[in-house]
Amino acid sequence: MKFLVIGYGSIGKRHAANVASMGHQTVLLRHARGNENKEGFKEYYSLEDVLRNEKDIDGAIVCSPTTMHLEDVRQLININIPFLLEKPTTDELRTTVEMKEIIGSKKFTLYDIGFNLRYHPVIQFIKDFLPKIGKVYATKIYVGYYLPYWRKGIDYRESTSAKKELGGGVHVELAHDIDYTLWLIGCPEKVVGYVNRVSDLEISTDDICSALLKYSDGSVAEVHLDYLSHKYLRGGQIIAQNGTLEWQWNPAEGRVLYFDKESRDSKEVFTVGPGYDFNTTYADELKHFIDVINGREKSKVNIADAVEAMKVIYAIEVSDREEKWIAIKEIAL
Repeated sequence: MKFLVIGYGSIGKRHAANVASMGHQTVLLRHARGNENKEGFKEYYSLEDVLRNEKDIDGAIVCSPTTMHLEDVRQLININIPFLLEKPTTDELRTTVEMKEIIGSKKFTLYDIGFNLRYHPVIQFIKDFLPKIGKVYATKIYVGYYLPYWRKGIDYRESTSAKKELGGGVHVELAHDIDYTLWLIGCPEKVVGYVNRVSDLEISTDDICSALLKYSDGSVAEVHLDYLSHKYLRGGQIIAQNGTLEWQWNPAEGRVLYFDKESRDSKEVFTVGPGYDFNTTYADELKHFIDVINGREKSKVNIADAVEAMKVIYAIEVSDREEKWIAIKEIAL
């Protein structure tokens, strides 16, 4: 199969390498000249040149800056090329809704959205284990890591994460953890949030976010995201009727503990690693996308899911600005 990778930053390089490692062909569509890839992939600087010179492109992987996603997806749909879209879908709720309308109007189904944490074995285990713990009362999700540590060999100040004009910001870049919160326990009724830049990092984006999600049954979820922790922090806790789940992981290992209400015992119910390769989540995501192209699977994350995540992100921003709770159903689309 032949894949067009659009954008060649750190995530584009990862996807291109995975495509090649699976024995498929990669061509690149880049938005800026002057730094040819060193991996030997053929590269182009306009979609017209790609279509003129490359036949039978089976799918595209959209890794361009977030602000360019809508136009990239629009062009791919117009020429009927399946696509895997890196998160977040766009930089604004408005443009994500516009993307949903385009996909719906064209009845386009051969796509997937790259929230790769849904492929992480820890999150998959928790999703499967949830029915055993009964009614959920409270959830806590957290992730934090110092932005200059994120991408080896890349100046953090030049990354999308650091630049507001490219759609960066901690609550957008770490939308993965918002997405998997909604995947596990659903979309909330109301949101109150805080987002700001509090550090001395040389960025134009926000570096800390805290939000409280309230559900119609009275349960709550707390979500904390930051660019600041000098220790890699990622994990959470779900307090429920029959017991409490607690998990932590880093790119190389992870574990899930369960504290049972009746026995009062805690036990490790799942572990992965040490030595787990986090790239496996991206490889599994690509394999699933190939199955979508070939009609064997449907999208694991569809555009409606993406709109729900963007509603929460938007609600956090509005809540911070207006200092009040924001009802999700009252957000104008």
